Amino acid sequence: MTGTVTGVISAVLLVAGLVIVAGSCAGMAVLDDPLDRLHLVTPAAMLGSTGICASIVVRYGLSSSGLAALGVAAILIAANPLTGHAVGRAIAIRRGAVWSDPADAAAAPSGSESAGSPGAEQ
Repeated sequence: MTGTVTGVISAVLLVAGLVIVAGSCAGMAVLDDPLDRLHLVTPAAMLGSTGICASIVVRYGLSSSGLAALGVAAILIAANPLTGHAVGRAIAIRRGAVWSDPADAAAAPSGSESAGSPGAEQ
């Protein structure tokens, strides 16, 4: 009986994860803007992959397969915000956004930018 219950729970988690990933992929195929597409990566990487990895852990327990699935889930959960930010910033820079702080411009010495830098000829 226990094997049947864990098998059903594992199947439900697997199907839920796959539905989330498939929905994100379908949304990416429909949307045109790269930033809109970037928003659809988050559910696939966070929820979909976690559901799939949880399915493996329920099915196989904390064996080598289960521990590997936990490691994959941890890496995806940790890396997704970082890569999402980096890609979003790259898209914004490519579109012409300027990343500067007005306080930096006020603190800069007048004249050329290299006037106060080490190694600049004076």
